[in-house]
Amino acid sequence: MKKNLKISLLLLLIITLVSSCHRKQILEKEKKTAPQQGGSVIIGIRTDPETLNPLLAVSQLSYDIISLIFNKLADINEDLRTFHPRLAKSWEFSKDSLSIIFHLHTNVFWHDSVRFTSKDVIFTHKLQTNPEIGWNGITYKTYIASVEAPDDSTVIYHFRKRYNTMLMDAVEGYIVPEHLLKDMTPSEIRNSKFGENPVGTGPFVFKRWDFQQSITLVRNQNYYEENKPYLDKVIFKILPDERTIFNELRNREIDMAYYLSQGYYVMLEKLSINKRSHIKLRRILGRRYDFIGWNLYEPDSYITVFNENNKKDIKKIGDLEPHRLFSSQRVRAALTMAINREEIRKVVLKGLARAIDGPIPPIWPVYNDTAVYKWEYNPEKAKEILKEEGWIDEDGDNVLEKGDLEFSFEIYTNAGNTNREQAVTIIQDQLSRIGVKVIPKIVEPAYLFGYILPTRQYDAALIGWGVGLKVYLTPLFHSKTFFFPFHFTGYFSKEYDYLEDMALSAMSYEESQKYWNKISRKLSYELPYTWLYYEYQCIAIDKRYKNTKFDVRGAIINIEDWWIPVGERLKRDRF
Repeated sequence: MKKNLKISLLLLLIITLVSSCHRKQILEKEKKTAPQQGGSVIIGIRTDPETLNPLLAVSQLSYDIISLIFNKLADINEDLRTFHPRLAKSWEFSKDSLSIIFHLHTNVFWHDSVRFTSKDVIFTHKLQTNPEIGWNGITYKTYIASVEAPDDSTVIYHFRKRYNTMLMDAVEGYIVPEHLLKDMTPSEIRNSKFGENPVGTGPFVFKRWDFQQSITLVRNQNYYEENKPYLDKVIFKILPDERTIFNELRNREIDMAYYLSQGYYVMLEKLSINKRSHIKLRRILGRRYDFIGWNLYEPDSYITVFNENNKKDIKKIGDLEPHRLFSSQRVRAALTMAINREEIRKVVLKGLARAIDGPIPPIWPVYNDTAVYKWEYNPEKAKEILKEEGWIDEDGDNVLEKGDLEFSFEIYTNAGNTNREQAVTIIQDQLSRIGVKVIPKIVEPAYLFGYILPTRQYDAALIGWGVGLKVYLTPLFHSKTFFFPFHFTGYFSKEYDYLEDMALSAMSYEESQKYWNKISRKLSYELPYTWLYYEYQCIAIDKRYKNTKFDVRGAIINIEDWWIPVGERLKRDRF
């Protein structure tokens, strides 16, 4: 009996010791993996943002920096359908589903220590929907009838109708401080220094902007999320070119670049393979695609109709003269089949892009690759179609003719984008093989986007669009934007209008899918654009950063969660 008691006590002691050691190991592991405050991140960029005022920004770079200084009511999740709380801690729909009631955090302060309230939300909505401000997200608010604030922590958005993106439309846009802007007219806001000295509620506080050198943000000590952000400082360092960014990444003078060109990304990949590197590389589906837009009407006729049509009545579209080359869908199809997109993807983009065939970008939830009409590379078939259309090389100069008309056209692209310049040269060579003469026109971006395209003084243009997170094509193809600058091909279809109206009015993504599928099929067959490629976003970041997350929403979407283990910090992280 006495012997058994000793054995039991010994076993108990062993179990206790093992358990204690296990707990110690867990605690040590937690200590190593738990986020720790301190350190900084230096991000290399190529240019200054145009402004840090959320109401006036247009570039993705501006929005990237603004997203660290300001907050929305809610942020979208990776699925691009659901949302997580920000300034609003929760929300619900009214019984009739025509209103959304937001409940705001009550412990949020502006960076100048003034308390954030529902009045700021009401004030921001008024500015966002004021045409004099010119906020570029104003279409998100089209169906919002009114916004009211029953108290300081509640905001109610009332809608004119029910549809599937009501929540997205309500929360889109960063909230700005009423107490700093309320006494300004829209014109004064546009010209104020607020865009160079912003005050937000976000995880980082604006500190200074040294033009053409750097923008410095520091940790918001009063951020409403406990202990966040973990980094003390975020610096956007403005560097003259990609070669400098590449060298500073290698020398650890900067920590991150998230719009690397494909060429430098591949160079970094090779360095990582050959030896140990401190750089982590990631590529994600980005937010940009390139295409060729075909002008469907003669340029001079558009100028005439546009100038004579003060009210921009779409009934006047019938007065436009069809383009001598591209008004034929069969001709556009032949040109599309004669362009080897795979060659462009490999040569120009180093394989860091994927071919696309239609208007729905692959990051959108309604993307359906099986819905589009695919035009495979087939130059011989392209020749046959052009011959059937009456285009024949009668004089033996290797250029097709139809009567007195030569198959020759100019294709514009913007100077400074080496990928597009190279792609235009390749396309010129590819189309010459089927007897089509292409004349590249490389012009300054301001001239191209400010005059050539809005006034439609062109034949074809190789450009690209940035992609928003909302499924929305109205500015490009709907007839109600026919005279707007982005709608520069002159595409017009009542059937298309109906399909997009139905898609946008659907009560669920599932219900809208059939309309987006039909739109994909229709546009990929009719070809107002020849879609070329959808680029990957190439990211390089120092490995010492933990909790980094990159997805279709961007490369710095959760920067308040980033942290650096003390043992991995550089000397500059400690100051």
